[in-house]
Amino acid sequence: MVVVDSQNGDHRLSIGKRGVLLSILGTDVVASEVPANLDGHISSLLRGKKPFFEFDLGDEAKNQLCITYNGGSNTVFIIGITDVVLEHAVPTEVPADKVKTVGVKLKKKPEEGLASNEVLLARLESERGIGSKKKICFYLVSAPNSRLAINT
Repeated sequence: MVVVDSQNGDHRLSIGKRGVLLSILGTDVVASEVPANLDGHISSLLRGKKPFFEFDLGDEAKNQLCITYNGGSNTVFIIGITDVVLEHAVPTEVPADKVKTVGVKLKKKPEEGLASNEVLLARLESERGIGSKKKICFYLVSAPNSRLAINT
Protein backbone atom coordinates (compact mmCIF):
# COMPACT_ATOMS: atom_id res chain seq x y z
CA MET A 1 0.00 0.00 0.00
CA VAL A 2 1.22 3.50 -0.75
CA VAL A 3 0.35 7.09 0.12
CA VAL A 4 0.22 9.33 -2.94
CA ASP A 5 0.33 13.10 -2.42
CA SER A 6 -2.06 14.24 -5.14
CA GLN A 7 -1.39 17.96 -4.58
CA ASN A 8 2.37 17.81 -5.02
CA GLY A 9 2.78 15.38 -7.88
CA ASP A 10 3.46 11.69 -7.60
CA HIS A 11 5.29 11.40 -4.27
CA ARG A 12 4.72 7.82 -3.10
CA LEU A 13 5.32 6.62 0.44
CA SER A 14 5.19 2.92 1.25
CA ILE A 15 2.88 1.86 4.08
CA GLY A 16 4.80 -1.11 5.41
CA LYS A 17 5.41 -2.67 8.82
CA ARG A 18 7.16 0.47 10.10
CA GLY A 19 4.42 2.70 8.76
CA VAL A 20 3.87 6.26 7.68
CA LEU A 21 3.42 9.25 9.99
CA LEU A 22 0.80 11.84 9.00
CA SER A 23 0.79 15.26 10.61
CA ILE A 24 -0.34 18.83 10.04
CA LEU A 25 2.35 21.42 9.37
CA GLY A 26 0.93 24.91 9.15
CA THR A 27 -2.29 24.26 7.26
CA ASP A 28 -1.10 21.30 5.15
CA VAL A 29 -1.00 17.58 5.77
CA VAL A 30 2.49 16.08 5.59
CA ALA A 31 3.62 12.46 5.57
CA SER A 32 6.86 10.63 6.21
CA GLU A 33 7.86 6.99 6.22
CA VAL A 34 9.00 5.86 9.68
CA PRO A 35 12.80 5.37 9.59
CA ALA A 36 14.41 2.33 11.23
CA ASN A 37 16.01 4.43 13.99
CA LEU A 38 12.51 5.27 15.32
CA ASP A 39 11.39 1.63 15.71
CA GLY A 40 12.02 1.60 19.48
CA HIS A 41 10.36 4.97 20.03
CA ILE A 42 7.29 3.97 17.99
CA SER A 43 7.04 0.67 19.88
CA SER A 44 7.03 2.51 23.21
CA LEU A 45 4.35 4.95 21.96
CA LEU A 46 2.12 2.05 20.87
CA ARG A 47 2.54 -0.04 24.03
CA GLY A 48 -0.98 -0.83 25.24
CA LYS A 49 -2.66 1.16 22.43
CA LYS A 50 -5.24 -0.24 20.08
CA PRO A 51 -5.77 1.16 16.60
CA PHE A 52 -8.76 3.49 16.25
CA PHE A 53 -9.30 2.34 12.65
CA GLU A 54 -8.44 -0.89 10.86
CA PHE A 55 -8.78 -1.60 7.16
CA ASP A 56 -8.58 -5.20 5.90
CA LEU A 57 -6.58 -5.41 2.70
CA GLY A 58 -8.40 -8.46 1.34
CA ASP A 59 -9.25 -8.17 -2.35
CA GLU A 60 -7.58 -5.05 -3.78
CA ALA A 61 -9.99 -4.99 -6.73
CA LYS A 62 -12.96 -4.54 -4.36
CA ASN A 63 -11.44 -2.31 -1.65
CA GLN A 64 -10.47 1.37 -1.55
CA LEU A 65 -8.74 3.34 1.20
CA CYS A 66 -8.46 7.11 1.04
CA ILE A 67 -6.83 9.56 3.46
CA THR A 68 -7.62 13.19 2.83
CA TYR A 69 -7.27 16.52 4.63
CA ASN A 70 -9.95 19.20 4.56
CA GLY A 71 -8.36 22.54 5.45
CA GLY A 72 -11.74 24.25 5.97
CA SER A 73 -12.79 21.84 8.70
CA ASN A 74 -9.18 21.20 9.81
CA THR A 75 -9.87 17.46 9.69
CA VAL A 76 -8.03 14.42 8.37
CA PHE A 77 -10.55 11.91 6.99
CA ILE A 78 -9.88 8.20 6.57
CA ILE A 79 -12.40 6.56 4.25
CA GLY A 80 -12.50 2.81 3.75
CA ILE A 81 -14.75 1.14 1.19
CA THR A 82 -15.02 -2.66 1.03
CA ASP A 83 -16.61 -5.31 -1.18
CA VAL A 84 -17.76 -2.98 -3.93
CA VAL A 85 -18.00 -4.16 -7.52
CA LEU A 86 -19.22 -1.59 -10.04
CA GLU A 87 -20.23 -1.93 -13.65
CA HIS A 88 -18.64 0.16 -16.37
CA ALA A 89 -20.30 3.56 -16.93
CA VAL A 90 -23.18 2.86 -14.56
CA PRO A 91 -23.26 5.23 -11.56
CA THR A 92 -23.81 3.11 -8.48
CA GLU A 93 -24.43 4.31 -4.95
CA VAL A 94 -22.12 2.61 -2.45
CA PRO A 95 -24.19 1.07 0.37
CA ALA A 96 -23.61 2.65 3.79
CA ASP A 97 -22.64 -0.71 5.32
CA LYS A 98 -19.68 -0.89 2.88
CA VAL A 99 -18.22 2.49 3.92
CA LYS A 100 -16.45 3.34 7.16
CA THR A 101 -15.24 6.91 7.67
CA VAL A 102 -13.31 8.39 10.57
CA GLY A 103 -12.35 12.05 11.02
CA VAL A 104 -9.49 13.28 13.22
CA LYS A 105 -8.48 16.83 14.14
CA LEU A 106 -4.75 16.93 14.84
CA LYS A 107 -4.78 20.66 15.71
CA LYS A 108 -7.54 22.49 17.60
CA LYS A 109 -7.42 25.34 15.06
CA PRO A 110 -5.58 25.38 11.71
CA GLU A 111 -3.67 28.56 12.62
CA GLU A 112 -2.79 27.29 16.12
CA GLY A 113 0.92 26.54 16.21
CA LEU A 114 3.26 25.39 13.50
CA ALA A 115 2.86 21.62 13.87
CA SER A 116 0.23 19.34 15.36
CA ASN A 117 0.79 17.84 18.81
CA GLU A 118 -0.65 14.52 17.64
CA VAL A 119 0.20 12.48 14.57
CA LEU A 120 -1.42 9.57 12.80
CA LEU A 121 0.57 6.39 12.32
CA ALA A 122 -0.66 4.15 9.50
CA ARG A 123 1.11 0.80 9.28
CA LEU A 124 0.74 -2.65 7.82
CA GLU A 125 -0.03 -5.35 10.39
CA SER A 126 -1.08 -8.98 10.16
CA GLU A 127 -2.80 -11.37 12.50
CA ARG A 128 -0.67 -14.19 13.79
CA GLY A 129 -1.07 -17.65 12.34
CA ILE A 130 -1.33 -19.41 9.02
CA GLY A 131 -3.29 -17.58 6.36
CA SER A 132 -3.36 -14.44 8.45
CA LYS A 133 -5.15 -11.36 7.18
CA LYS A 134 -3.19 -8.21 6.47
CA LYS A 135 -4.61 -4.85 7.43
CA ILE A 136 -3.62 -1.23 7.70
CA CYS A 137 -3.98 -0.01 11.28
CA PHE A 138 -4.24 3.64 12.28
CA TYR A 139 -3.04 4.95 15.64
CA LEU A 140 -3.23 8.43 17.14
CA VAL A 141 0.03 9.14 18.94
CA SER A 142 1.31 12.13 20.85
CA ALA A 143 4.19 14.12 19.38
CA PRO A 144 5.40 16.24 22.29
CA ASN A 145 8.78 16.80 20.62
CA SER A 146 7.24 18.52 17.63
CA ARG A 147 8.71 21.95 18.41
CA LEU A 148 10.60 23.60 15.60
CA ALA A 149 14.28 24.07 16.45
CA ILE A 150 15.87 27.15 14.91
CA ASN A 151 19.63 27.53 14.94
CA THR A 152 20.83 31.14 15.11
